[in-house]
Amino acid sequence: MAAHVLSHGDSPSSPAPRLALALSGGLDSMVLLDALAHWLQKRREAGETSPQPLAIHIHHGLSEQADDWLAVCEREARLRGFAFEARRVSVPRDARQGIEGAARAARYEALASICLAHGVDGLMTAHHANDQAETVLLQMLRGAGLPGVAAMASESALPVVGRRSDRVRSLRLLRPLLDVSRETMHAYAKARSLTWVEDPSNEDRHYLRNALRHDVMPAIASHVPAYRETLARFARHAAQAQTLLDQLAQLDFERARVPNVRGDDERLQRTQLQGLDAARLANLLRYWTARRGLATPPEARLDEWVRQIRDAQAEASIELPHGEAVLRLYRDELQWTAIYEVADPDDVASDVVLRWAGERAWHLPQWKGSIVFTPVGGDEEMPGSIDERVLRASPLVAKARAGGERWREHAQGHSRSLKHWYQSRGVAAWLRSVPVVWQAGVIVFVPRLGVDGAAQREAGGKRWVMEWRDEA
Repeated sequence: MAAHVLSHGDSPSSPAPRLALALSGGLDSMVLLDALAHWLQKRREAGETSPQPLAIHIHHGLSEQADDWLAVCEREARLRGFAFEARRVSVPRDARQGIEGAARAARYEALASICLAHGVDGLMTAHHANDQAETVLLQMLRGAGLPGVAAMASESALPVVGRRSDRVRSLRLLRPLLDVSRETMHAYAKARSLTWVEDPSNEDRHYLRNALRHDVMPAIASHVPAYRETLARFARHAAQAQTLLDQLAQLDFERARVPNVRGDDERLQRTQLQGLDAARLANLLRYWTARRGLATPPEARLDEWVRQIRDAQAEASIELPHGEAVLRLYRDELQWTAIYEVADPDDVASDVVLRWAGERAWHLPQWKGSIVFTPVGGDEEMPGSIDERVLRASPLVAKARAGGERWREHAQGHSRSLKHWYQSRGVAAWLRSVPVVWQAGVIVFVPRLGVDGAAQREAGGKRWVMEWRDEA
């Protein structure tokens, strides 16, 4: 059994990674804990060194026995020389994805957080051959498509929705026991006299996975004894096919991508997508959704996206909500944005006053953003910047737009309405609900436009650039 534990991924010439283990306390994870401890002991006896492994227990609070399970996990982990950390998570019982899905999402979010805090390189889980077969069949019954039936890989990224940082993406999820059956693990546990906990919910056939495990799989095994190997092979073929689809989607994505867009603001040119047939466009949208860290859209929703994007007129604007984001078509460009709530006309944000004294950021939560102040190098004048003496002269007041405000780009330029400037600069309508900064009755700064020309005139002192930062 220990030979199955992390037999890949480490090189004698590279520093040993720090490993963590997701420890639920059940049979599977206790077997992995013991096997990993045995494998590390063999390495130490051979003169190799590695960082102390970490056992992580997630306390979901869904069972009256949860505190007892935590105690068992800590005892068994420390007996084998592991560091130990537990994290309590809150699982909403009325979550849209069901209690199982909500628990899974909360668990992986907590696991990722702990791994980052402890400098972990690889997180190991005790998924085994029976889990793999159950997952493939479960996903087929749910109509999950190739990404679902591809099931679990022996190594992958942590499935943390919404996390997109390079550090999170570098965390590896390792499943070293995918080719080991539950029966083999049970025999190992008995031979090693291991202690584990039993979760009564695993017997509840109300959950589809449990029903498959207890009712369906035994019937399949009686007719097809090698069903685990067959389903695992099918999963590998599905994974290979999905890899090819992802490569095709990446090529389509790069062809349609709008160049020179700053930072994380990915945009696709719709005219570049019009040559794709419906299936290929759906593949690209599915890929882009995953790339943004969002959940895979249901087939009906994806089909509706494809229809609207292909049928929209040249100057059309469309909004396609999905989870905590919106896919928007504006000026022939597709982009993902946060959900910008439309304010009630009678619910106007209150004025906010700042007597500026060198602050680098002015947080304005009413508008879900901040004004960032950045000093200009040296004392030279910079177009669009503002003199420090102007900022300090009198209080700055952030006010909600009332209509009719005017702004000028340069000191000698003509003032025009904010609506004119936003339209001419292609600022989308959903990005215009921002505060206008006034000082002594005149406009000083407008988010997404910049410092008013009149406020740029003062010269001679240290200068600052003002910029708007969304925090939606």
